[in-house]
Amino acid sequence: MKKKILPFLLLLLCMGCGAGREYQTAFFAMDTYMTIQAYGSHAEDAAKEAERAVFALENKISRTRENTDIARLNAADGEAVQISEETYSILSDVKALAVPEVFDPTIAAVSDLWDIRSGSGHIPGQEEIDTVRETVSINNLVLLEDSRAQLLNGAKIDLGAVGKGIAADQCAEILRQNGVESSLVFLGGNIYALGEKPDGSAWSVGIADPDNSSDYIATIAVRDASVVTTGDYERYFIEDGVRYHHVFDPVLGEPARSGLRSVTVVHESSMIADARSTTLFVLGLEAGLRYCAEHQIEAVFITEDKEIYVTEGLRDRFTFRGEAAGYVMGA
Repeated sequence: MKKKILPFLLLLLCMGCGAGREYQTAFFAMDTYMTIQAYGSHAEDAAKEAERAVFALENKISRTRENTDIARLNAADGEAVQISEETYSILSDVKALAVPEVFDPTIAAVSDLWDIRSGSGHIPGQEEIDTVRETVSINNLVLLEDSRAQLLNGAKIDLGAVGKGIAADQCAEILRQNGVESSLVFLGGNIYALGEKPDGSAWSVGIADPDNSSDYIATIAVRDASVVTTGDYERYFIEDGVRYHHVFDPVLGEPARSGLRSVTVVHESSMIADARSTTLFVLGLEAGLRYCAEHQIEAVFITEDKEIYVTEGLRDRFTFRGEAAGYVMGA
């Protein structure tokens, strides 16, 4: 078995700012390495405040830490739980983002069964899979009055697919409120490019090669937007030549087999980009492209056949660099 955690440069950042760096903070949270690079007279105070906000959020929505709102909700065995107003609002947003049978935050029991995130992943028996997948339904999350929530039918919440996106949005808002107009927020695989680089050019964000995540096969120019990638190379194990990754199909209760290696979404909301990169990965290329057209989502798809597909709204900001690694642009 093998488990791989994507290194710091999940998306290689082509920063080249052309101006002296004002302030950067680096820290570990939400099980990943994070940095906030900010420019301007209020950069240090703003970056430190944003860092504190990430830890505060983790202490509310982590399901692996004791006594967080989500941990208490998961442990309540169906009873209603009083949670913070912030967590209640987040759960409301996440419930609205759920796509039945595709993207469902009540996937936690399936994730726990496969145990891929811990590094000791294994293939469960079909009976076990059938049992836990019955708990997966966003309808099992009930939001009650007075900031109370309830999980029915054995469901458990996992906000791992949106947590860093929520944190990135909060960081960007804190930076803006403190007068920072140029900043790059790197929260593992979630990047928020605030404004533009100090030299007036767009931030350039690289899309990782799924076969060599320390290298990149394309870049996207972005301003005031988040870039989020979901890929099968982030956390996984291999058994009998088959890769079992951490992105699950809610219907099957097992890693999604959609023909994709990764999906990158660009959106002004990092939470939405986070949720939709997972959604599109599970849907696969054809259904994913239709979803993008119907919901105004801009994305880059990389298939198992090393083909790259880019939605129309990104094409003028997309630069292909993957020919040497064997990638080709899809029709």
